[in-house]
Amino acid sequence: MCGIVGFLSPGGISDEHSALGVLTAMRDRLIHRGPDSSGSWIDPAQGLVLGARRLSILDRSPAGNQPFVSSQGRYVLAINGEIYNFPELRAEIEKVRGGFFWRGHSDTEVLTEAIALWGVEKAISRANGMFAVAVWDRHECELWLVRDRIGKKPLYYGWAGDTFVFASELKALWQHPDFSATISVEALAGFLQLGYVLGEQAIFAGVKRLPAGNLLRVDRRASRKDGLWPTPYWRLRDVALAGIEAQVSGQIPDEEELANLLEDAVARRMVADVPVGSLLSGGIDSSLITALMRERNDQQVRTFTIGFEAANWNEAKHAKAVAKHLGTHHEELYVSAADFRNTLREVPQICDEPFADDSMIPTILVSRMAQRSVTVALSGDGGDELFVGYDRYTAVDRLLARRERIPKIIRSLVSNLNDALSRPVAQRWGSTKLERRLALLSYLLRDGDAAGFSQLVMSQQHSVSRLLDVPCGDQLLLSDPAFNLDRSTAIDRMTFLDAMTYLVDDILFKVDRASMSTSLEVRSPLLDYRVIEMSWRFPSAMKCSGTMGKLPLRKVLYRHVPQSLVDRPKMGFSAPVEIWVKGELRDWAEGLMTREMLADTGLLNVGVCRKLWDDFASSGRGWSPALWNILMFQAWHQEMRSMRRSGACAGSSDGDRALMYSSAR
Repeated sequence: MCGIVGFLSPGGISDEHSALGVLTAMRDRLIHRGPDSSGSWIDPAQGLVLGARRLSILDRSPAGNQPFVSSQGRYVLAINGEIYNFPELRAEIEKVRGGFFWRGHSDTEVLTEAIALWGVEKAISRANGMFAVAVWDRHECELWLVRDRIGKKPLYYGWAGDTFVFASELKALWQHPDFSATISVEALAGFLQLGYVLGEQAIFAGVKRLPAGNLLRVDRRASRKDGLWPTPYWRLRDVALAGIEAQVSGQIPDEEELANLLEDAVARRMVADVPVGSLLSGGIDSSLITALMRERNDQQVRTFTIGFEAANWNEAKHAKAVAKHLGTHHEELYVSAADFRNTLREVPQICDEPFADDSMIPTILVSRMAQRSVTVALSGDGGDELFVGYDRYTAVDRLLARRERIPKIIRSLVSNLNDALSRPVAQRWGSTKLERRLALLSYLLRDGDAAGFSQLVMSQQHSVSRLLDVPCGDQLLLSDPAFNLDRSTAIDRMTFLDAMTYLVDDILFKVDRASMSTSLEVRSPLLDYRVIEMSWRFPSAMKCSGTMGKLPLRKVLYRHVPQSLVDRPKMGFSAPVEIWVKGELRDWAEGLMTREMLADTGLLNVGVCRKLWDDFASSGRGWSPALWNILMFQAWHQEMRSMRRSGACAGSSDGDRALMYSSAR
């Protein structure tokens, strides 16, 4: 696991020493992603500079250091991530070349030589892993950027003046002297709506995230006037539609086929030259992964769990029971409000962008606990989106069925009455849970479909424009046709929407930033692309029954763990934020929501935002996810302001640099 950075300057580099100095500053801002070693590579004539920080997992010797140059000298590669099928690729390369002298046994070397043999696109299509890759082709003078199929590893790119820049995290781009940290109103509006920044957007204008499953080719003569268009090499939509076709033709997997594939996915992710453990919540997914690890490991598996004193948020006791049954070496940490508050202050710096998923804090804390004992940890991420794990999937399916029993004229009358009530509620209370629920009720009564209902549920604020003091529309971002799977069941459409959006830009963003902030590599067997493809060959009716989801995963799990230990309502990995904001976090929140602090950004509608807080603070009622989103944006903005003033970012000698706080669409 590593952090990668680089830039491409049209016209070449005249001052090599200065260019390497900039690269070093960018690269070393990612030391948390790679504390073991660092490297740089420069092509002054072509203007390319490439750097990497390394967390040594496979071949911890210098033979695995990056950037890595191919044996024939044509390709230079830096990778953040792991290639799990590197032994097969290595054997294939040896067969084609009639033997080969390897410098070490790292997956980095194997991928570099695979690219040298087959080219970037063909080599990447053969790779099974989680990765963000930068490849410089010295013959063609082309830079390639690549991101893994489902988006486990991040990669940002954009322009700093006339220089093309890229990095694993935004904080590295800040170190380039020409980088303009101008807040994008479009991205901010999206964050206030969803609680995370969606898709290709980044919080700063002029910067994008490379989409999952895409490649980007950049010619050395490229300028910011040119359009740069990523090209997909793998599409989840194609996978989903192919899976549905397979269902129709009877190619439905059985329990044994799924079990064998999961065992292989887990085994591949246990390969490492460092200790490997498991993040165990006690739910279906993490329990299954831990059980399969136990089957493959002669030694005792180390497991790690976070708990809360608040009973409705605590799954630690269930994880402990599973760990005892499997015989793991189990560690648990109970999080207090003080732990939450102290870690909360670190979130803006860790994330680089505003991020409002409150489970980020326990994820950071469990990562820190695990990293004291292991360097790699396996997790159960992906099971909910692939195998119908969220309760709302089956709940919506039942609601849609019940709706059809109500005469349409009655539904219309009730919907009109509901609309008449919801308007004064919105004017009086602002964006509250009640307003959202009334909007959802109206949508259902008006023949709304499952995908649209899911879009409304996942949009924490439906009227973003009133929160901002700059022009902004109120379109629901999740209503983009790219997220709508047409020919499918209601449950298929909901899971597809979440896999395309929430999974990539919330769950995987959270796990990457939290784990890498403490130099822990987290691997997710359920997000092996082969498992993703197989999941779509299961009809939705085989994934859930009544209120119970993940039936295929449960059947495999029951081979290893008694049903009584894991069959219970889903709780989720979140924190009792609403309770703590009323108590231990009250002063922190009040400090961020003063009129002066709200006005500091020049972007928020002070009156509306302050009223949201006053309504909650005065009565303790009316809590809204939108309010937490505002708080997390405020916390992020203040952290950026502090870093700018302290000189932690390049070019900060001009004080606050007003550009940081201006807006761009």
